[in-house]
Amino acid sequence: MKITDVKATVIEVENAYRPGQKGISNFFQVFTDEGIEGRVLTDRGPFGEFRSRCMSQTIVELFKPMIIGRDPLDRELLWEMMVARSFGGTVMFAVGAVDLCLWDIAGKKAGMPIYKMLGGYRDKIRAYASLLSFDSPRANADYAMKMVAKGYTGVKLHLRGTYKDHIASAKAVREAVGDGVECFFDANCRYDRRTALIVGRELEKLNYYWYEEPLPNTDIEGLRELCQVLDIPVSATEEMFHVQPAHYTPYLVQHATDIMRTDALLGITLAKKVADMCDAFHIKCEPEGWGPATGQFATLHLAGCCRNTEFYEHMEPAEAYDVCVKNPIKIDKDGFVHMPTGPGLGVDFDLEEINRRTVMTLE
Repeated sequence: MKITDVKATVIEVENAYRPGQKGISNFFQVFTDEGIEGRVLTDRGPFGEFRSRCMSQTIVELFKPMIIGRDPLDRELLWEMMVARSFGGTVMFAVGAVDLCLWDIAGKKAGMPIYKMLGGYRDKIRAYASLLSFDSPRANADYAMKMVAKGYTGVKLHLRGTYKDHIASAKAVREAVGDGVECFFDANCRYDRRTALIVGRELEKLNYYWYEEPLPNTDIEGLRELCQVLDIPVSATEEMFHVQPAHYTPYLVQHATDIMRTDALLGITLAKKVADMCDAFHIKCEPEGWGPATGQFATLHLAGCCRNTEFYEHMEPAEAYDVCVKNPIKIDKDGFVHMPTGPGLGVDFDLEEINRRTVMTLE
């Protein structure tokens, strides 16, 4: 089997972070001489149209000439070739998009879902609702309760304002959902060391499950100290967007994270390497579930084959992320999501909707 063509389509979508505004997503297709096609819908849209278009141009202008005529099943070789021409950030998401297309092709060729190809560990996993931020503690608590009523047994907060506002919202949410619901806190790398410690102490009192990215990921020493002095598990590395597994090694060797985060949109090849590294150090690897259908399905496949993953992150409101897909991921009555059963990624894209939303195509 040989790769015969690569196509990038830029489409317009609703901006999940700013209701009423438009964003940009990318639909990528890798074609083969056997008629098997890898499809990926990914984006950096909420953070700017420029970066989304850069992803498409990177894939078509840089990676397409590199992989045309190659066997798409040689994923490790093709991944290494692309990484050698990359430097992290947005370009790494371009690597990830091609990598996911190749895994999609491999699964379709084998007639198996990706998580089974990687060695299935589970058929379902507990989900938590990953929430957008609101203007007040009451609003955050009300939305968390709405998610619990929907069936979730865990909620994760992303908050606005000062650290004191964050603590107030964390308290309001815990009081609203009670002790039977797991609560997670994402600081998005915004604190200095003193503030991170203050917030961490409060989250311990509130029995939060983990404390995510309290410091910039560049502050490895600060993260190591937090891991030593706090009882609540500290997670890090979600926002690194690095290109090699070795970039994650210092956090493991220096005990600078209790739970490592990675992103399946960077590619399953990289994410699985990172998860296996974490397993060797006996720590959890919890992949980010952000993004449209492809990111959600890729994350779920990763969770399905990694024994050191405990939760699946499901973005809410879900309808803002389920664009252009006919079979969105849903939680069951017990708050679990089930692994995809279709071959490859298992995503059933609505090609007619994609065509209606198309802004430009690069080939």
